[in-house]
Amino acid sequence: MTDPRPLTLAAPPARSVDDVTLVARLRRRDEAALGEVYDGHAGAVYGVLMRLLDHASAQEVTQDVFLRLWERPDAFDPARASLRAYLLVMARSRGLDRLRAQRATLPLYTDEGAELPLPDARPGPVHGSETAQRRERIQAALNELSPTHRESVERAFLRGQTREEIAHAMDVPVGTVKSRLSYALKHLKRVLGEEVSVWLD
Repeated sequence: MTDPRPLTLAAPPARSVDDVTLVARLRRRDEAALGEVYDGHAGAVYGVLMRLLDHASAQEVTQDVFLRLWERPDAFDPARASLRAYLLVMARSRGLDRLRAQRATLPLYTDEGAELPLPDARPGPVHGSETAQRRERIQAALNELSPTHRESVERAFLRGQTREEIAHAMDVPVGTVKSRLSYALKHLKRVLGEEVSVWLD
């Protein structure tokens, strides 16, 4: 399940005034600012962690990343990276820490003293089959959407882009992006039921 390749982050954009403003509000213990940061970046953070961890662990570490930002907003330096890049790097670091902690609890030797190999963290064949079937159902539901609706969903939930980023990339107003996402999510929930909640959480 682990990806040995180092995480490659795109070159950060020019530092957003919003990043600086949001972190300044966090320093003043503004809980609404934390909600805005979470809404804007949780999808991308979770996507990074799903490359390393199972669903439950990825969710837990996602919460931990934002809790750490809340507790230590001064650790973010807008002169070095965008807020999203900072959160993604923190997520990967925390995810790797979780992996190491999980493996450290396993016995390294048999009763006879023979060294045990580290377990393969990748999903087994049953889990892989279930995942493949779920992916096919989700893809089929996505294919029922128009190209613009499908692209909006993929950008929001697979690439972790904000509504503003989607609007800029697709050259449409933010309000149009909101409408497309609302329509698309209603369709996916109608077709996939509770399953879509697992994918979008």
